[in-house]
Amino acid sequence: MQYNQEELKKILDSGLITRSIIENEVAMKKCFLYSQMAQDKDVKAFFKHQGEAIDGVVDYFKKKHGEVM
Repeated sequence: MQYNQEELKKILDSGLITRSIIENEVAMKKCFLYSQMAQDKDVKAFFKHQGEAIDGVVDYFKKKHGEVM
């Protein structure tokens, strides 16, 4: 099957965004897990804040993914 340049760019962009979403979701889950495991309240707060920030990044990627498709 042949794709023109625009279709190929959409396919590649979609793949890159999907990969970024998956990687960031994993990082977010790790941050929330580390937050739960931490004993120190400052460490808990740090990882919770990081997880929430990554959640915003994931939402941004999902929005852009919808625009690409």
